[in-house]
Amino acid sequence: MSTYSLRTILLLPALLTALTSQAQTITGTILDAKTHEPLPYVNIGVLHKGVGTVADDKGTYHLPVGPTHATDTVRVSSLGFRPRLLRVQELRQQPTVELSPEAVVLREVKVKAKGLYKHTRVLGFKKPDGNGTLTMTSDDLGTEIGSVINLKSKPTRLVNANFSVAYNHSGPLTFRVNIYRLLPDGRPSEEKLLHRDVIVTSSVEKGTISVDLAPDQLILDEDFMLALEWIKGPEKAKVKSQLAFVAGLGYANNDLYLRKTSQATWERASAGAVLAGMQPKISFYVTAQD
Repeated sequence: MSTYSLRTILLLPALLTALTSQAQTITGTILDAKTHEPLPYVNIGVLHKGVGTVADDKGTYHLPVGPTHATDTVRVSSLGFRPRLLRVQELRQQPTVELSPEAVVLREVKVKAKGLYKHTRVLGFKKPDGNGTLTMTSDDLGTEIGSVINLKSKPTRLVNANFSVAYNHSGPLTFRVNIYRLLPDGRPSEEKLLHRDVIVTSSVEKGTISVDLAPDQLILDEDFMLALEWIKGPEKAKVKSQLAFVAGLGYANNDLYLRKTSQATWERASAGAVLAGMQPKISFYVTAQD
């Protein structure tokens, strides 16, 4: 039986209204510090608080922050640029943020001769016709789902990335494909292994979104996480309820991680102890050559 009193229940709507009324949306633009041109699809959010968004294709962002975030830190980041850390109060006072270009440092990899990549294999959880489904964790731009991919041989060259859509009733959606380096404990880091933003817009209602990675010539000698980030689309409220990816359960690796929005903390998905070690898996996989 609930321990909440009737009076508490009646006061909740008024309390929520008061908190909402104190919230403030910061609107600004992200610019290239060198060219002063707008930067598209930049991640911006309050670190580890689940409050974030993604700038649009013209660099404009709308970040909702409440009074409890006044002293929190906002991180602004984009591939190929040095991240900025700003206090919420600073961002309110100066909502236009400039990011300085930064050279992408490539990790040295022992590369096989081009003609030796003869064996093609699928890595990840390939179940495009599975019965399970998994939705985005929120309806905020920047929400992201990722699956750890384990290499069978090293080095390995990635050819394409695939994402199995169970259903999409919300219309065309724009995603960013991210490939993250793993930390020593196997969790995803914030370091991206792709050297460019890979943006894909899809109207697939049911089926597989395939993204060509061959032009990137991405050759890896380490396990990684393949993730899909929602960065643009229709009315936000529709996405969480009208988009789902094919999922299932299994004992193998390919750990599944989710985060609510830009700069939020990655959370590892679990099926619970009742399933005796089985873990949820999403049908994200790559075609690779080794």
